[in-house]
Formats: sequence, C-alpha cells, structure tokens
Amino acid sequence: MGCGGSTLENDSPGLVLHKRDKIKINLHIGKEVKILSTRPQVIVVFGGPGSRKGKLLDDVSHVYGLKLISTETVLMEELSKKLENPNSSKRTEDIAALLKTQPELLRLQWIFGLICNQIEKEGKDNCILWDFMPNLKFLMTPFRNVKECENDFKIFENRFPISFAINFTVTSEKNILAPQCAVPKAAEPKETKTQSAQPKQSDEADTGRLAKRARLYAECVQIFTDYFAKREKLVSMDVSSKAKEDIWDKVCEFFSNLEVPHVRNVDTVIFFIFDDNDAQNYNTDFLDAKRVNVRDMAVNIAAPPEQIIPAVCKYIDDTYPIQKKFIVDLQQSAITRDCMKKWMLLKKAFKSLLDPKKVIQFRDIAENVDVQRYIPLQTKTKHKLPKVSALCSSENEVCLFPADVPHSLCKYIAGLYRAYQDYVISKS
Repeated sequence: MGCGGSTLENDSPGLVLHKRDKIKINLHIGKEVKILSTRPQVIVVFGGPGSRKGKLLDDVSHVYGLKLISTETVLMEELSKKLENPNSSKRTEDIAALLKTQPELLRLQWIFGLICNQIEKEGKDNCILWDFMPNLKFLMTPFRNVKECENDFKIFENRFPISFAINFTVTSEKNILAPQCAVPKAAEPKETKTQSAQPKQSDEADTGRLAKRARLYAECVQIFTDYFAKREKLVSMDVSSKAKEDIWDKVCEFFSNLEVPHVRNVDTVIFFIFDDNDAQNYNTDFLDAKRVNVRDMAVNIAAPPEQIIPAVCKYIDDTYPIQKKFIVDLQQSAITRDCMKKWMLLKKAFKSLLDPKKVIQFRDIAENVDVQRYIPLQTKTKHKLPKVSALCSSENEVCLFPADVPHSLCKYIAGLYRAYQDYVISKS
C-alpha cells in the first residue's frame, strides 16, 4: 500500500493509518530548459555544502542511465600526472602544494578541454551529467577568480552544446551547517584531570568552517549560474528540506517531464511475503510501501524463481520509477517456503550464484531485524511486528523476508534480484 489519503480504520486494534503530508519543494525552471536533440546531451550540475548533490547525482545517473563526469575527479587525475610520485599516499596534499606554487595551471579553458576529452571517451551517444564545481577547496578557489566565462562556454558548446544547468540550492542555514557536510571528527583523547577542568570545545568551529565553505562555493559558482540564468537555461531546486523522499520525487518528476527514459530503480527495499498470514502478521496494509502482486505480472506463476524474480524486478522498474519500497506478494506462485526441496536444480543454481569469482555478493545484515528499520509503519501508535530476515547488497538494495523463510531461499531470491540488476546495468 503505502499511499496517503485520510485516516483509515483497520481490524487490527489500535492501528490507524496516518497520512504523511508531502513537503513542497520549490522548483524554478527557465523557459529554455529542454533536452537538446544534438548528441551527446550535456547537463551541468551545481550544488554546494548540504545540498546532497553527490547522492542525488549518483541516483539520477543510475535511474536514468546517464553518464556522470566530475570536474574534481578529472582534475585530480590530470594534475597527478605532474607529480614526481603520482601514486603517493599524499597525492591530495602534493597536488594542493603544486597549485599553491603554480596556480596558473587551473585555467578555465584548460579545464573545459579536459572535460571535452572525457566526454569523447564516454561516447557521443550518451547523455552526460557534468558535476561542474569541485568540492576540494584548493581546486574550488581558482574558479573564484574567473571574471568572464562566456567565451570559454562558447568554445565548449561549439563542440558539445549544453542542454541546461541544474542548481541544487540550500536556503536554510540550518541545513548548510548539517553534520553530513562536515569532515568527520578525529577521536577525542581520553580526559585527564587537567582536561576535565577545562570547558569542552563547542561546535562553533565546525559550523564556522562549514559556513565559510558555503560562502566560498556561492562566490565561485555565481558567475556560472548567472551565465545559464541569463539564457533561461537554469533549473533551481531548493533542497533545504530534510524530507529526502520528497526531494527525490521532485527530481524524478522533473526528469520524467523532460521525457528522459527511466532505466531502473535505486536503493530499493523489497519485502517478499508468501501468504495472507504474512500480510496479517506484519500489518502490510500499514507499512509505507507499494503493494504489488506477482499475479499481475507478465510471467507464468508456476515457473521457477529464476523466471519469476526477474519478472518482479522488471515490473517494478518499468512501473514505479520513483517508488523505493515495495511489498511483493508471492501468493499462489511456485515460490513457496519449501520450494528449495522441490527443485533440486535450484540448489545447483544457488551454488553457482554464490560462486566467489562472481561479482554478485550479498551481505547478510541479520537473521532477525525489525521490518521498520527499512519500511516505516504508518501509524500514530507504536506496534511491535515480528522480526524479518534482511539481505543487503553493496548497491544499497535490501530484500526482506518473514523470519521463518529458509535462509537459503532468501539468499537465492536476493541473488536472482541482484543478477537481474547487474544485467540491466550492463545493458544501459
């Protein structure tokens, strides 16, 4: 289920479905924002501290099959070639020192040339997401000295026209100073009598550094965002809200309106249930997830798991590009709790799937965890649900199962799911 609507009574005592109101995400789209027909299609992306740009870009690139090019990555690789020891463990410090003595290395035209070369490598038939501004301060600072960028963009766009630019903005100072933007603190030394007598250091130093980073970033990108704004080719999205799902919904809505084809889902959580008892025990009507039934899919429900699970994955990818949490009802299909006993061939396939030489590697989170750790319960009252088995891939995909489902079957289904996703990725 997982939809909103008014409160809904249920047979379960004390449970009332609670609607979560969506947060409005402010989005301004320039009049000339569109995907150009020329190839490759280039989209420039800006986003400073607290914008979650890295995560958003990673998700967009996977969901829509776009190629991601980072100015920072390209510069670090190219500048490392100028070092005496490019493979040094202190490569970052060495590059920073190099630029301190030779700041003229970072000329805008040279940087644009490197990006052009990278686009050539990626292939001209692709759609490119260009993460424009580096995060490292010593790479960011030279952009601050740019007084005029129109000529450089003109030269660049003679080769690769830019469709538009997206600027993920953070208007809330509270979010700019969020811990996620800060460098992790070093472990604090154990207190001694002398130390304990002194007042503990406040967070002001950290927040001050973050505020300084935010201001530096704003100064650096202003001339570039102005370039696109004047041409009505700028998309500004306020991502200050802590409602990550609502931000992601807005991002998907924007790309869908541009008719960018959807390739696959990301960060998916799928809870497989086998019968009505599972649905009742876990109160699935109250879990904030989309309920789908294997009987509604284009697959023979009497087929073995290696046919049913890819059909489930394809159905989810094709039908729900924004949704991330699902309850998949396997009822009446050939996938039952004891199906591993019925199909001996399944066991052989299972062993093959877990071949250590293969890249499909799942990590067991736990045999017994709370389902609400992954899918929230939409009720105002607390309700304890039975435990589940959870298997998580390195790609942030989670497969959940009722705790009494044989763990070998859980692993096999999760492996089939990952195998299908790897296939989709290889084709995109």
